[in-house]
Amino acid sequence: MGKTLLVVDDDDDILLIVDTLLRSAGYDVLLARNGREGIAMAISRQPSLILLDVMMPELSGWEVCATLKNLEETSHIPVVMLTVKAEIRDLVTGMQVGADDYVGKPFSKKKLVDTVERVLAGAPGGKYHDFMPREMSDPRAKNLLFDGVTGLPTIPVIVDALREKLLVDREVGVLFVDIEKYSHIEDFYGWEVFDEVIGEAGRGLKRLLGTLFATEDLLAINRPSGSEFYVFLAVPSALSGEAILERLQKKARQLEETLRDQLNETFRHRIHRKIGLYVGYARIRHSPQVRLERLVYRGLRDAILMASSKEGERAAILREQFRDIVKNERVETLFQPIIDLATGKIFAHEALTRGPKDSPFESPEVLFDYASKTDQVWNLEKICMGSAARRFAGREGNLFVNVETELVHEIKSRGSAVFETLLARGGNVVLEMTERAAIKDFDLFREGIAMLQGLGFKIAIDDAGSGYASLQAIAELRPNFLKISNYLVTGLAKDPIKRDVVEMLVRLGMRIDAPTVAEGIETESEAEEVRRLGVAYGQGYLFGRPEALPSIV
Repeated sequence: MGKTLLVVDDDDDILLIVDTLLRSAGYDVLLARNGREGIAMAISRQPSLILLDVMMPELSGWEVCATLKNLEETSHIPVVMLTVKAEIRDLVTGMQVGADDYVGKPFSKKKLVDTVERVLAGAPGGKYHDFMPREMSDPRAKNLLFDGVTGLPTIPVIVDALREKLLVDREVGVLFVDIEKYSHIEDFYGWEVFDEVIGEAGRGLKRLLGTLFATEDLLAINRPSGSEFYVFLAVPSALSGEAILERLQKKARQLEETLRDQLNETFRHRIHRKIGLYVGYARIRHSPQVRLERLVYRGLRDAILMASSKEGERAAILREQFRDIVKNERVETLFQPIIDLATGKIFAHEALTRGPKDSPFESPEVLFDYASKTDQVWNLEKICMGSAARRFAGREGNLFVNVETELVHEIKSRGSAVFETLLARGGNVVLEMTERAAIKDFDLFREGIAMLQGLGFKIAIDDAGSGYASLQAIAELRPNFLKISNYLVTGLAKDPIKRDVVEMLVRLGMRIDAPTVAEGIETESEAEEVRRLGVAYGQGYLFGRPEALPSIV
């Protein structure tokens, strides 16, 4: 067959049997007698598949598997565990360290060879085929017991897996990990992106097995498609109660820091805000008077309460920080040029607000989302507009200023005083309607827009054709400019669908006398393509990054 298999087992008799069976089936076989030798041979010889014993001295099979799956040179090699262990907790441990399948000892030639062939072929549905308990092998049951995004088991599976652990060790620790409690990422970027975050969080937790956690510690997710994780930790019997809590506290802090850094680094170019993450911890102690399942769920509840209290503390801090921003007008205004694509000259600048640097409110998404949730958009917008007007004073050209839709809804009842600092520039100010919130009442919104146009302001629709900036909004509001989102601009030259959408927006803009502005232009090819499609103006890193304007002497 031309396939080379590596067998790792400390038992010479098992090695001889497996070697004989696999060679008679046409495979080339490499043999290693311990975990370290197996890792070295896997790296140097690159076998097609690894058969790995679980119970070995020095390094267990689970530790070897976790190491192989975390090494770039060997992460692609499928691993089949050879084991006499057949408990739920062993299944869960194997899954979380990355094992591709199991062969239970004793085994027949047919069972061994069938498993090897199935894994090498990547047959769908074959994973843990013979090891999965009957009640978990039904597809519907499996979908309820295992999360499709992370592959992790849910709590009902873990309760069974913890049974032996609690009866033997008498006590386990649990860490509760909450990713974005109120799903802000999903609200802003969609469920697909949030699924990617959750998937990466699951992989990050698995990578910590064998380092921060023992390979036999158990990972779980609260429910299928959930965003709350649990880590069940072995507790050394020699530790006292106070020492156990100190150990759990340290693990929780290390986990929070490590996982948050990993997620923010992975998604730093896609999610323009810090990813929220909270970790709580608790002890679960065996008691013969209390049903084991209730013991586990009580421990989970305690860990959740601790994480919630941390979030409550953070919420109080955020309230004070936001209050300070509003009171002392601590916003920074940067300006990004908008270029006339026909002449290459600067046509306008867009004012972009940032919160205090290195604070939770540095990102405008976080800043305005918090203002919206706490009913403070009016006060924040007044500060931002005043800052933009002061910093752009004395300069020629057009000024684009972002305006929350919530503000426009309130103009009729609260008046236009919030725009007072921009009125002096008159027709040179373009108010750009952002898509952070939907237009709730088109009639009321249209009245607000009419009032602003009556004051001399021009109107732009941001992210035209997508999100809340729908074609309905364009038809209803008849704006002066259409801004094409960077999503449509990125990869435009290679995507015919994006080109069709941009062409449609350009034609629509011409019909309503609204020139188009392409955002997010980063390359010459993107600039050339939007120019070819008839887009009038361009904005992006190719032409200039957002920055503070120099003072006018």
